[in-house]
Amino acid sequence: MNVSSWLTIAKRKIDALDAELILLNTVGEKDRSFLTLHDDRELTEEELKKANGFLERRASGEPLAYILGYKEFYGRDFLVAKGARSLVPRIETESIIEMVKALKLAPRKILDIGTGSGCIAITLKLENEEAEVLASDYSRDVLELAKENAKKLAADVKFIQSDLLDSIDGDFDLIVANLPYVDENWGWLDKEALAFEPKEALYAEDSGLYLVKKLILQAKGRTNYLILESDTSQQNEIIEYAKEFGFSLTQKDDFITVFETKP
Repeated sequence: MNVSSWLTIAKRKIDALDAELILLNTVGEKDRSFLTLHDDRELTEEELKKANGFLERRASGEPLAYILGYKEFYGRDFLVAKGARSLVPRIETESIIEMVKALKLAPRKILDIGTGSGCIAITLKLENEEAEVLASDYSRDVLELAKENAKKLAADVKFIQSDLLDSIDGDFDLIVANLPYVDENWGWLDKEALAFEPKEALYAEDSGLYLVKKLILQAKGRTNYLILESDTSQQNEIIEYAKEFGFSLTQKDDFITVFETKP
């Protein structure tokens, strides 16, 4: 079977772009133009077996990132691991990087809480080379994945195992966090689409806000700016809660809220 024939069959089962990325990964290519320029290339038996295996996994609903072993975030590829207690990096989280840039404060000390794959901390370090960046997570296994990404991307990020700020000393110019914030009882939640990702990295008690509120309380007096990801339906409650602890909203963009410590 050649490239063109395989893609025709695959695109009947899954998204066209996913099919193309699977085949590119199978044949060891990156440029999508390869599929057009070599559409008559015959796949080897080994390639066909690998591509078909990936195809069936994707057709069953497994995220493409787990199948390929990586996900792009802010123009860089980050390793992901099925079974690790971290989410696949998402495009909406890239807004955190843009909003840090919009602050124009050249932060010297940055802390990323619940770092997961390390995509936020590593990207912030690579985009702010002079900054000291610390990343934390409560899971040792997750931290090993983040360290691997930092090494692969040559980012000098320090890592620490901590439950939120419990094991972290000092103050920071900026704290960012993409914590579990999903309420398992949301009526609109597509649980089937999230079935392959770890529940502990998705769901939280108190309508999804348990960890977010705990971090706001701990961060009082320890940072100039606090940037949080959450669902849009939660943001008014977060904004009002943060006010009680000296944080005022300065920016809001879809899933991201930026707070500044009141003078």
